[in-house]
Amino acid sequence: MMFENANQRAEEMEGALGGTQGSYRMAKVTGLQGGRPVLLFNGETANSRKLYKYLKSYSPAVGDMVLLARVGRTYVILGKVV
Repeated sequence: MMFENANQRAEEMEGALGGTQGSYRMAKVTGLQGGRPVLLFNGETANSRKLYKYLKSYSPAVGDMVLLARVGRTYVILGKVV
């Protein structure tokens, strides 16, 4: 399938992964605070107030679309979706 931009691809992936109620979520990095990414989850209009942990192999950058996995009662950033 062809996508016009990364956001469109991310939305398609989020739908395939179960949306916001599933084990995975998609978000955009809108800023960095103390080295941790500030996230705007797909389908939401305000940044998350919580700062999420991420895998060591990922280097956060503003503008990244990221995939998060549910771990217990929170999420962990798995990495950038390209």
